[in-house]
Amino acid sequence: MFALLARIAITRPGRVLAVTGLLVLLLLPWAAGVFDRLATGGFYAPGDSATRAEAMLDAEFPGAPPNVAIMITAPGDIDGPTARRLGENLTKELHREPGVSGVTSYWSTESQRGLLRSQDGRSALVLLRLTGTEDAIARHVAALHDRYAHDGPGVTVRLGGAPAVMLDVTEQSRADLKRAELITAPLVLGVLLYAFGGTAAALLPIVVGGSAVIASLASLRLLSEVTHISVFSLNLTTALGFALAVDYCLFILRRFREERENGLDRPAALHTSLRTAGRTVLFSGLTVALSLTGALLFPLPYLQSYAYAGIAVVVTSELAALLVLPAAIMLLGERVERGRRRRAGAPAPAGTGVGGDREPGAVWGAIARRVMAHPLLFGGAAVALMVVMALPLGNLRVALADDTVLPTSADSHIVNDAMREDFTVCLPCQIPVVAAGVDAREPQVAARLGGYAARLSRVPGVARVDTVAGSFTDGRLIAPPPPDGGAFVGVHGGTWLSLWPTEPDPLSAGTQRTVDLVRAIPAPYPVEIGGLAPHLVETRDTVMRGLPGAITVVIIATFVLLFLFTGSILLPVKALLLNALNLAAVMGTMVLVFQEGHLQPLVGHFQVSGTVELTSPVLMFCVAFGLSMDYEIFLLARIREEHQRGAGNRRAVTRGLAATGPLLTCAALALIVVMIGVATSQISIIKMIGVGLALAVLLDVTVVRAVLVPAFMALAGRYNWWAPRPLRLLHERFGLREGGDAFGEALTAAALTPAAPPATTAPATGPSATTTRATSRPAGSPPAGAGPGTASTRPTAVARSWAPAAAARPVGGHESEPGPQGTAGGAGAPRRRPGLGISEPAHPAPPKVLFSASTYGRAEDGLYDPDDQADHQSPVGSRGGPAVGHGGADTRADGTLADSARPDGDAARAPAEADPDEPARDTHVPTLGERETTEGCWSADAWFSPHGDAPGEPPHES
Repeated sequence: MFALLARIAITRPGRVLAVTGLLVLLLLPWAAGVFDRLATGGFYAPGDSATRAEAMLDAEFPGAPPNVAIMITAPGDIDGPTARRLGENLTKELHREPGVSGVTSYWSTESQRGLLRSQDGRSALVLLRLTGTEDAIARHVAALHDRYAHDGPGVTVRLGGAPAVMLDVTEQSRADLKRAELITAPLVLGVLLYAFGGTAAALLPIVVGGSAVIASLASLRLLSEVTHISVFSLNLTTALGFALAVDYCLFILRRFREERENGLDRPAALHTSLRTAGRTVLFSGLTVALSLTGALLFPLPYLQSYAYAGIAVVVTSELAALLVLPAAIMLLGERVERGRRRRAGAPAPAGTGVGGDREPGAVWGAIARRVMAHPLLFGGAAVALMVVMALPLGNLRVALADDTVLPTSADSHIVNDAMREDFTVCLPCQIPVVAAGVDAREPQVAARLGGYAARLSRVPGVARVDTVAGSFTDGRLIAPPPPDGGAFVGVHGGTWLSLWPTEPDPLSAGTQRTVDLVRAIPAPYPVEIGGLAPHLVETRDTVMRGLPGAITVVIIATFVLLFLFTGSILLPVKALLLNALNLAAVMGTMVLVFQEGHLQPLVGHFQVSGTVELTSPVLMFCVAFGLSMDYEIFLLARIREEHQRGAGNRRAVTRGLAATGPLLTCAALALIVVMIGVATSQISIIKMIGVGLALAVLLDVTVVRAVLVPAFMALAGRYNWWAPRPLRLLHERFGLREGGDAFGEALTAAALTPAAPPATTAPATGPSATTTRATSRPAGSPPAGAGPGTASTRPTAVARSWAPAAAARPVGGHESEPGPQGTAGGAGAPRRRPGLGISEPAHPAPPKVLFSASTYGRAEDGLYDPDDQADHQSPVGSRGGPAVGHGGADTRADGTLADSARPDGDAARAPAEADPDEPARDTHVPTLGERETTEGCWSADAWFSPHGDAPGEPPHES
């Protein structure tokens, strides 16, 4: 697949970008209308009892409990002439308004004037009920707001209630999105300029992210035609789209620049980049998408819409990064590479006494070495820090989203606060109990309902119960039945009872206990209980029922993918445990800040409600888990690559962290900037998601990746790559790995094959051939066909691919004894490494790609570490690999050693000083890629003990 993508990008970059631009132009008008198609609710499960009760009230009872409140506030007394005339006119117009029922006004209802007048006498209420679907109600309340709302001077008119809250949330969300884009755009551009080192390269993530976001918005618009998509999901779509674009572009473009610095031409470098970094990007995006699928298992449309948005933006970001980005790289040419040599750490001029600029990632490599030198100390301190941050999680209290998520200046927030605090009865606290299909006008039915109402009125926390049979308090009838059943009789039959709790807060713990007690009272007919408090109880139970399944799916999917990626059992478990620890620390901090109100100046003002919105932890778990696995895969991919070259466990971790540390830093910085823009929202649940995800990324890149991962892998040693034999065989068959392809081999051969020098003398044969070839170029010059810096930088994965030309030099680094035909024992005859007793075929087969139990075993488990031989040669933080063996960082593409890999670092002196008559002393130790295979397994001779012990069985065979 990656060869196909590379072939398309290399051969037809203009067509790819032209088709992409045309699609973006076609989708842009469709995507621009997504705001008008998105819904505002979705916080309740459709199958819950409270949701069914609300639906029956809308369909059958015009006099059902009001869901909209209009509060009129006068500068002086509410009974003044201006306020009275305005209230009377508003009441008359609402009675004539289509789609409005159950109008109850302070200026028309004498019996309830005391309930509808505020305690300070400056405000009064007009209550009404809007019927229809959520979208129809949202449009209707928006029309009422435009027609009647007035914010002074003089008498003010404000709208409250759940539909008005959703209206304010939608408008505030749209304004927050625009402000976040204006704030983050220049900051992200600055991060991109720093990360990519050039304007052309820095604009590539913007192109990729913009294309992905537009395609994602168009997908959401299409999905909104068939399912519920929340307006809140737009914030995640834009933020996650640009963040992933930065991640993917960073890794692919950085790998492309490395391959170009190693001497490959542009097509071959692009092919290698897609085959390595592109594969990691695909795998990483798949992991993020699978993490987001956990939200689909909750029957809440609000959470499901986030999953749809997240999966859409991940898929489109990957498509853009793997198709549009390579085409843009080919089309821009040298402009993409500007700034790369400046950032590559070129050596200082001679005579300065400076060895060169600091190698990129040297700080991260030094941190990894320091941590792995004392893994218990650093790892224990990091775990202790995370545990302390997670401690407030034990005080978590959840609630549903209501007006408290809005800024205190929002109209609906002001009205709902007033109804809770300034009016005699808490109107939003009303709990309707609906009994469908009964004829409440029959005396026997009315009598049974009266007995049921009397029992409900005795429940602790219930102040009064109004019903078709009258009003009850403490089991006593305090008011007669309304004439002809009043508003308690449905159009097609049925009835409902109105419960007034004593608690002024419908989401308080006391009200929730009251709901549980009400449910325990036996009813004469099947009933459904509605209201905010039952909604909270049922939604909480729904989330708790879905949580184990969602966590299980995410864990199993992540574990399987990481196992296929690494062939290890321990590394997926390590990733899951560290991510869980990170999420616990983040959620504990969110409880400390957003529930308890600490550190508020750092995140901006919001109303402290003493609770955390119920769905926010679930959403943060899915998104943060996916992002953490995103960084985990990028790091493991590089560690895996170094380990497959023969690096020991500690050296592979050091090199992997040094190589990916700068990239992860820039990617995390861009994502943190985007999430800080999200955190500027005036809606507290969006602010908490922005702050939480920014903190999760910060902890992940610093504490987890820089400290906990090296410490864990240092302690685990060889067991990092261990797997039971059945799973090891499964990974060998189905594991995810890079593989060669004809297209990539042709590109690499064309890029790396040097031009044939003019023949001046007959070719030398025998042992002197090595000297002749080595002295044919100046000392210290790079190999023919290599680009600048080839001898001092790591070769590419394609350049290290096994080729028959490698048979020109024995694996041990010495020429074989000449045979009868002037070759080692004759054409096709096997050669033996002197002193090692290991035979090598004349044309060795490619080493088996095995990344499981067969690949562990270095200094940590008492086995010889080939990296130790190069410790005195390679500078600290160098990207160079072992000085010996195929796959070492100083090995050329043809299998010979580069000059920098020789012990004395001098290309001309070493061969010249060697005595041809003296037998060569073999000091070569084979790395993993050179080990001889015996019946499909590594031979026992491939394992060496530093103490000269007889080779035993490989650890995975024991």
